[in-house]
Amino acid sequence: MPLKDEEIIAQLMAEDSSFRQMKLQHLEHKKQLEDYQKKGYLTPAEQREVHRIKKLKLALKDKMYQEVIAYRKREEGA
Repeated sequence: MPLKDEEIIAQLMAEDSSFRQMKLQHLEHKKQLEDYQKKGYLTPAEQREVHRIKKLKLALKDKMYQEVIAYRKREEGA
């Protein structure tokens, strides 16, 4: 039975320090964005920062997803 994404993520968090670092960074970016959302008004500089953080967060999500796919291929090939 194939592993679910959540199971693979948990395994990677336990085994792979670079994956764990990416996940922690992703969560930090999420928190930063939530903090900006709580503000009633964003300055143009803050709007640019939100845009920058969103791009970083998405890039991390893409990298983590690629790691999940690679892990699944390794496990299915074993």
